Amino acid sequence: MNNWIETSGSPFVIVEQQYAHQWKGQENYNAICSVTDYLGKIYIDNHVLLVMGDEPMATRIVNKDGAILIIRWKYAPDYLTVEKLLENDIVNGIEPIEEVEVKWDSTELVLFDSLSPYCEASVKVFLSLQKTSCIIKTYLYQKDEVSLIIHSIQ
Repeated sequence: MNNWIETSGSPFVIVEQQYAHQWKGQENYNAICSVTDYLGKIYIDNHVLLVMGDEPMATRIVNKDGAILIIRWKYAPDYLTVEKLLENDIVNGIEPIEEVEVKWDSTELVLFDSLSPYCEASVKVFLSLQKTSCIIKTYLYQKDEVSLIIHSIQ
């Protein structure tokens, strides 16, 4: 379970590291409430901020086959079941339910809990993209006793 992260009940957000300090937590919080999809984009001071909408879920970042996968846990019997699924190409054969195109200024991003200002965020996960323009596809994996939301950054 040590590879999984959770928020204090608010959505995770992703922003470029160089602009992360502009996130003021509760002061900016109303802006993210407009996101009703599993992944949405808003702008803070003219910089893209991705919001992981819906309900807060335990999350894990996996680098797989040149893509960054953000795995969000809806339900499963245990962590070992999910870990076993991640050994394979979990999104193979699944159609995306959402797609977001993002153009960044840099390739260095950070994911953190939106409740607090960035400097106070208890959880920060740093991501490095291969290029500044990407497409993020969102998949709903639902089989047997497992349901996951998967964001694939390509």
